[in-house]
Amino acid sequence: MKLAIIASEAERAIRIAVQQDHPVSNLEQLGVSQRLINLLQANGINNMKDLMLKKKEDLLKIDHFGKRQLEILFDAFSKYHMVENSY
Repeated sequence: MKLAIIASEAERAIRIAVQQDHPVSNLEQLGVSQRLINLLQANGINNMKDLMLKKKEDLLKIDHFGKRQLEILFDAFSKYHMVENSY
């Protein structure tokens, strides 16, 4: 499944970024809409570390957060696979 591959690559890259306090660990750096960032922050997800502690199922339980928003996040994560290779 394509999303599973992106998710595992993204998770590895984002973990490294979060550990090293790379700017990509800020939600604003994901390149997603401010509406999505506001939705995440309204639900206690203020940075990438918070986001990584959530399971997909937890995110889908958030009001106004559906499969499309999850897909947007995965797409945004996939842009940062190069973070792992830059350290």
